[in-house]
Parts: sequence; C-alpha cells; structure tokens
Amino acid sequence: MRLIKWFICLLIFSQISLAQNINSIVITESFDNASLAKVLRILKNKYDLKIAYDDALITGTTVSGDFSNRPVTDFLNKILANKGIDYQLLNDKIILIPKNVDLDLNTPSLFDITVFGLVQDANTGESLPNALVSVSGLSKGVITNKDGYFSLPQVPSDTSTIVVNYLGYKKEEVKLQPGGSKQTMKILMQESAIDLSDFTVVENKFTTVKYGDEISQITIDPKNLSALPSLGELDIFRSLQYLPGIGGADETSSALTIRNSPSAHNLVLFDGFTIYRLDHFFGVFSAINADAVRDIQVYKGGYDAKYGGRVSGVVDITGTTGNFNEPHYSFGINLLSARLSANLPFASGRGAIHISGRRAYTDIIRSNLFENLYSNYRNKSNQVNQQAFNNGQNESDFIRPDFHFYDVNLKASYKVSTRDVMSLSLYKGNDDLDTDFDIVSFQDPNDPSTIDQIDSYKEKADWGNTGVGFIWSRNWNRNYYSSLQAAYSRHFFDYFYNNERRTDTGNITGLYELERNNSVEDFQLNFRNEVSLGSRHNLNVGLTFSSINVFSQNNIRDLSGATPDNRDPSAKGNILSAYLSDNISLSKKLQLKIGGRFNTTNVSDNSYFGQRLALIYQLSPSLELKATTGKYFQFMREEVYDDPYSNSENGWNLAYDKNDPNGRINLPVMESDHYIAGFQYQKNDLTFDVEYYKKNVSGLTEYNISHLYNTAEQQQVPSINITQGTSEIEGIDMLLQKRWSNYQGWISYTHSRAQNRFEEINNNEFFAAREDQRTELKLVNILELPNWNLSATWVYGSGKPFYSPTINFIRDNQNQIIDYEVVNTLKTVERLPAYHRMDISVALKFGNEYMKGEIGLSILNLYNRMNIHSKRLKRDEIERAISDGSNAQLPEDLFRNIILLDRTPSIFLNLNF
Repeated sequence: MRLIKWFICLLIFSQISLAQNINSIVITESFDNASLAKVLRILKNKYDLKIAYDDALITGTTVSGDFSNRPVTDFLNKILANKGIDYQLLNDKIILIPKNVDLDLNTPSLFDITVFGLVQDANTGESLPNALVSVSGLSKGVITNKDGYFSLPQVPSDTSTIVVNYLGYKKEEVKLQPGGSKQTMKILMQESAIDLSDFTVVENKFTTVKYGDEISQITIDPKNLSALPSLGELDIFRSLQYLPGIGGADETSSALTIRNSPSAHNLVLFDGFTIYRLDHFFGVFSAINADAVRDIQVYKGGYDAKYGGRVSGVVDITGTTGNFNEPHYSFGINLLSARLSANLPFASGRGAIHISGRRAYTDIIRSNLFENLYSNYRNKSNQVNQQAFNNGQNESDFIRPDFHFYDVNLKASYKVSTRDVMSLSLYKGNDDLDTDFDIVSFQDPNDPSTIDQIDSYKEKADWGNTGVGFIWSRNWNRNYYSSLQAAYSRHFFDYFYNNERRTDTGNITGLYELERNNSVEDFQLNFRNEVSLGSRHNLNVGLTFSSINVFSQNNIRDLSGATPDNRDPSAKGNILSAYLSDNISLSKKLQLKIGGRFNTTNVSDNSYFGQRLALIYQLSPSLELKATTGKYFQFMREEVYDDPYSNSENGWNLAYDKNDPNGRINLPVMESDHYIAGFQYQKNDLTFDVEYYKKNVSGLTEYNISHLYNTAEQQQVPSINITQGTSEIEGIDMLLQKRWSNYQGWISYTHSRAQNRFEEINNNEFFAAREDQRTELKLVNILELPNWNLSATWVYGSGKPFYSPTINFIRDNQNQIIDYEVVNTLKTVERLPAYHRMDISVALKFGNEYMKGEIGLSILNLYNRMNIHSKRLKRDEIERAISDGSNAQLPEDLFRNIILLDRTPSIFLNLNF
C-alpha cells in the first residue's frame, strides 16, 4: 500500500512538472470555425507540441475565437469546453480522451490498432531495413522496408508491447502508451556485445508478414560473417555458400549456384542497380566490399512479383548508409589486399556519407598465397601446355603475371524531411591481368643449344563493373510508401589469349588465338508502391523500364586462319514491366499472396506474364506450412561456351525472339516454372526448415565447340554449334540451427538432381547438367568469447559431372593415323571424386574506448584434401599416340586433374575507430 502511495505521488509530481514545462509555451492564434484537426496540426507543427488522439474522437468538432498569449493548458481548456473532450498529460504527451475517462499506463483506450514506426541504429542513426517487428506473445509481425519504416496492423491495444529483432542487435521491447498509437514510433536498437545470428531464416516467420514475406527467403547480416573462415577478409558471396541450396563445394569460386542453376540465372542488386559479374580474380573474391553492405536478402526461388528478369534466385543487397551522428573509420589488411572505409555525418545529422575502397597489392608484393591462387587459375584455364614444364622446370620461373584489382563504393543519404529520404550510391570495380612469357623445351635438357620448340603465351584480361543508383523514397502516411529509383549498370570483359609454337629457326608450327569482347549497359527506372488496405490486404504495385545495350564478339584463329564471329556484335532492347501482388490475411493462421508480373519488349514478338501464388498456414505457434509457385522470365542471358581445348569465360547477350528477315540468330527468352513446398519448425533457439523445390527451365543456349578435321586443309578446324535446350531441376533443402549461450551452429543439407537436354548434343537426350551435384552437406560452428572468435566449418559434396568428348583418329589411304578430331556434340558424362574440406578461423579481439580491432588466422582445407575441380584433355598425349601409326590407341589416362587449393593459411588485421 505504501509503494502505491509513493507511486501516485511520483506520478502527480511528474505531471505537475510537465504542466509547468508545457505552460511556458504560450499560444497566439485566431480561428473562425476551424476544424479541431487543423488546430491540433498547428499546435504540433508551429509550437512543437506532442499530441495524441483518436480521429473518431475529434471528427466534426470545430474551434472559433481569438487567443492571445494563452498558456497551453488554458488554451486547451477553452477550445475543448462543452465538446465532450478532455485531455491528460502523460510523460511528454498531451493525450485527448473522452470526458470523464481516466487514463493510466495500464488502461487501454484504443483496440485493434495499426502501429507505424521507424527502426534505427542507436549509435549511428542509420535506418535498419528488414528488421522483424511483432507484438509480444503473438505470432504476427512485419519487416521494415528499405528505409526502416514499418506499419504493424492488428495490434490488440495501445498498451501492447512491440518487439523488434534485427540480426546482430539486442532485442528491443517497447510498451505502447495509451493514446500514443497515432504517433510515429522511433525505435533505437543497440548492437549486441556478442553477435551470433550470422544467418537467420526469416521467411514467413509470422502469420502476417508485410515485407520480405516470401518463401525461400534468407536474411544475412554481413557484420557477423567475419567469424567464418576466409582467404583473409570477409567474403560476401562465398559466405552465402554455407546456406542450404547454394553450392559451396569450391573454395576458389564466389559464384552463386542457387538450387542447381548457374550463377547468371540469378538477379544480384546493390542499392537498386544490377551487378553483372560477382567476382574479382576469376572467382576468388567477391566483387562487393563487405564494408559497404548493410543488409542482404537472398531469395532462392518463388520470389515476389516486384523482382523479375531472372529464372532462378535473387540477391538484394542494401548498401550501408553511414553514420548520422559521428565519424567512424575502419581499416583492414591481409596477404592479398588492403581496404579502408569512412562513415561521416553532414547537414547537422540529416545526412550521412559512406566511402570505402579495396585494392590488391599483388602487382607490388607477390605473396605465397597469391602464387597459389594464380597457379590454380592457370591450371583451370587449360591454356598453358603442362608438358612444357618438364625436367624440373618450375612454372613460377616462367609466369610472372601483372595483376591487381580494386573497387570503390560511395553512398550519400539525406533526410529531406521526416517523410522523404534521398540516396545516391556509386560503385566501381576493376580487374587487370597481363601475362607474357616464353617456355623453351630442349631435346637434351643438359644442352641449352638443343632447342626443340618455343611456346609463347600472351594473355590480357580487363573486366569490371560500374553502378549508379539514385532513390527518392517517401512515406506518405502509415498506409502508403513509394520510391522512385533510377539505376545504371555497366559491365565489360575484354580478353585476349595467344599461344604460338615455333621452332628454333622461327617457323610457326602451332597457333591458337582467342579474342573476346563483351559489354553490357543497363539503364532502369523503377516506381514502387507499398499500400496497406486495412488489416488484411497489403499491396505491392509498380512499373519498371529497362534499356539495355550489349556488345559481344568472339574470334578464334589458328594456322588455318580465323574463325570469325559472324553475328551482329551489338544488341539493343527495351523492356517494360508492370507488377502487382496482394498479401492477404485470410485468417489469423492462413495467409495468401497472389500476384503477377507483365513484361513487354521489343526483342520479342510476344508478351510475357508471370503469375505468383503462395500460401502459408500457421499450424501451431511453432510449426508453419508453406507452398508457392510462379513463372519467371529472363531477357539478359549468359552465353555458355563449351570448348574441350580451353576454359573460356562466358559472356552476356540479349535475347532475340523474332522472325528476322536478315537471318539474325534466334536467342529465345528464358522461362522457368517454380514449385516449392515445405515446413518450418521454430521453438526457442531451435530452427528446422525443409523445402522441396522443382524448376523447369526452357530457352537455354550453348555454344558447343568441336575441333573437326578438315581434309582440304589437312588439319583441325574449330566448329561452333549454337544449340538450344531445356533443364529439369528438383531437390530438397534442409536447415537445422541451434544456439546455446555464446555458441551457434547449423547443419545444411541439399539433395538434388539437374538434367539438361540440347537439340544437337547427345541426340537430344537428357544428361547431367554441370551443376548436378546430388548431395551437399555443410556444418558450421561459431564460438564467440569476450576476447576470441573461433569457428570451424566442414563441407561435403558428392562428385560433380565432367564431360568427355568423342575423339576420332583420322587415317590416310594406307590406314595410317595422321591426325585426330574432337567431337563435342557426342560426349560421355563421368563423375569427379567426392569433395570435402575443413576450414578453421581464430581471431583475437582487442581495443579500448577509442579503437577496436582483431587479428586472426584462417586456414582453408585444414587436412589438405586434394579435391579435383575438373579434368582437362591431354592433347600432347593424344598427339604422342598418333606416332604409333596404324596401331595407335587412345591413352587410358586421357585427362589431367585440375586440383583445387591445398592447405591455405591466411592472416588478417581489422581496425575500427
């Protein structure tokens, strides 16, 4: 009883103090039959008063009179007299209530309300996209949009508790105050002291989800990925490979093989613009600097109608906004590259700038790690005659490449008003490789004057990405949010390779030259709208216009002359898309999402409509059932080259599906049908997620290169066969995740099958696709201690397929073998050995009030497993066999193994200040 009295006295004292503070404000206004709503807006905007009320309470009420130097309480008493409306002062708010109603912190005044708010980082002021916002004790929630705003419907009352979760941050709980539900909440979140939630599956975690509510969606917080083993620094795309359904059985590739589809079948966005190439150094490093990333959303399939243009998955990356409150800097260095970033506020905290950059110093200092990585690339490329390295010769003695890469990010954000945000994001990345060397073979290794042949190699590759994204977003009210985006992307890849074999007298006896030029320019305009229609309907509607220019040319030359690319190297196209989707809450347990995306383009005589349908049923508070289907189209396509003599880089081209009187090659628009079903069980710190998926893809195109014997020229001549086909993919993804205190671990498992069929390959019969890895198992363990980060991962993958072409001996009239040819349209599918490796990482954390840092060691392939990446044809062995004449036989060991990295340690240092 005594405690209650003290509480009442304290409450009365606080309200007296508040009244005294408010009464220091005086009102001078004149009204003539003005609506009470207008009067209250003037009080809020002109006098900076915080007022909460129910619209129904003040509807139809008007105010008239002249008021001069009236204290706030006197003014309120005057305008509310005889209107059945009273007010109370609670904390820092004036709350309007019906006459004779007492208000306290525990008595609700409104029911079944919608709460609107903004989630921000408490230290930097940066908005937090894709945060989970829910009502305590209820399985309902929403996800904040790109600007951190949310609108949470069907909140039981204005005394409910709102719970906010965001990866890497402490859970925040906010109790609503009576009458305050009409105000925009600002929820500030603190980063966790120990960050354990590296990956959290969030698809449809609640019955009612407004943003990010798609099946097969995964949210990633890049800040927490640094604990995972890497080649020296946090690698965005390679870290995603630890997830189920994303191929991870190659430590030298940043490609995203999502559910057995090639990486080019995925849409990768960074602040609205498209990233066409995902890697540096031919796949070793991700093209995106982790310092520039705020949030990552991965959609493995069945994604919403707002996304289009790809037939597999989507990776939507939001760049870091910066720090609105104070400057922040970071620096990192490892055995290959260094990076630096700065986050700076401007305009008195209304704006923030992020700047970050990376550069490899491999053209200045050649570490052992670089030597190993470059040797691995050289072996995979199959463009150096390995037989030339004999008699103890060391490859590194001949090949001294000049190579480096860099990337730069800049993003500026400005809060134009409490409703408007503008941002400009810039990105540029570039790789440059230049190699020129000779390899000399001797008849007598001990006599340098007995030169047998000289192999000269020249290789130059230059490639990169450029991106610009401008976004103006506005929260019109709690029910309507829109954004206007302008985006520009450019990708280029220029490659030249020459191998010339000559005798000591200078006679050329062999020649293979390849020149490839590929570039893409993509300009887009997007107008996106999110509309809440009551508590049961949430609409996403928008328009997208794309203008794309592509240049693609490939030329091959050998001793017989050039094999030119006779296609028109340039392609242009416009694509206009409109989409609509409705997220419908049919009941507290059943959610339906229905929608579609309509596409029209001048690269085809047809229009394309892709429907979307998803169902989520909350069987119990812990168990959710889900199913979705959709149709997807891809107009930008990758040119796939299959050449037994080289590992050619693929390139981009634009579909062309018309009857062209000029005979232009038809490249059909790719189409894909997705079917997904599964369930998720989540209770306490345990998550178990299972999804079955099936994809049917049509419109595939492959450039199949055979090397056929030309009788007239008496030598091999390259023959390029452009063939079209389809793909059938199905599988099951499983994720089991558990947390204990400062430890987190998960097991991801995928069992799948992928088959291709091309019209002119293997007699149009199905055969295993390159991505057909039947089984993949990944174990991840992370332990975070006050001063240490420890992690260990293990990856197992069943054997991937490799293709063995048909090899025919060419005989003369005397039945003597004089040459051979390689027929790539008839090939046998074989399997590589199983892949497995273990990686570990250990990092020591240190710091003080001015700086924090970590120094650590990562070891990839800890137990030194000799994993095979692929196999390459031994042309020298075949040529040697020809010398046996009519008795020649193909060697039993026709292929050489391309081995991936052996045990590879790397050290790193990261500083934040």
